[in-house]
Amino acid sequence: MLPREIAVEVETNGTVAQPPALDALIDQYNVSPKLAHSGNPAELALVPERLAHWAAEPRACFKFVIAEPADIAEVLALVERYAIPRTRVWLMAEGTDSATLNAREAWLAQLCLDNHLTLSKRLHIELYGDSRGT
Repeated sequence: MLPREIAVEVETNGTVAQPPALDALIDQYNVSPKLAHSGNPAELALVPERLAHWAAEPRACFKFVIAEPADIAEVLALVERYAIPRTRVWLMAEGTDSATLNAREAWLAQLCLDNHLTLSKRLHIELYGDSRGT
């Protein structure tokens, strides 16, 4: 097999299994489970079998959207329950404008440091605003 010239990442909410034919082509999975504040019912958004699978998958990183400091407790409970390595957990502030993101990142950055998690910025919002396709 020839080496690939591109890396392929897939973003998923983590609720369904990846097809084997696709899995063979993927370099990284960005798993973004929906937390309680999203409004999605937990029984649909947080499928235990799938979360256990993704936690054991070394190509999977977890991205959680954080709206308020209390959301961190939900993330930490998932990290503990599924033994998700903290080095593979990214926290991203919820927001669709730079002012909201900056305000939330001000407290989220410290919570990331305190809990040994990674802050992920929504750079596309800062560069292009809340626009589709960016």
